[in-house]
Amino acid sequence: MVDVDYVEIGKRIRNARKNLKLTQEKLAEKIDVAPSYISEIERGTSICSLFVIVKIANILKLNLDNLICGINSSNVDATFKELLKSIPKEKHKLFMDLCISIANALKED
Repeated sequence: MVDVDYVEIGKRIRNARKNLKLTQEKLAEKIDVAPSYISEIERGTSICSLFVIVKIANILKLNLDNLICGINSSNVDATFKELLKSIPKEKHKLFMDLCISIANALKED
């Protein structure tokens, strides 16, 4: 299981919020929470619910892969390679087959 880095998530939220020129107060108002809660999330000292994280992502126009895992178009290859390295070599084909199946299923949506 992969550990969730709440400090990094908070940094990504802070950067996106600032890029959109939103204050913590305005973001808090939009998702109906206290500004101090946004501060705690951005510092990584508070773990927010999935409901709140999705609301934040929508308002800040962030992809959840990027927000939660830091995966974006510039590092997806490295992330994929790290995943592949973490799997025993004899299971690489299975991993690739699963990835292809998932990609094909997502294309159908």
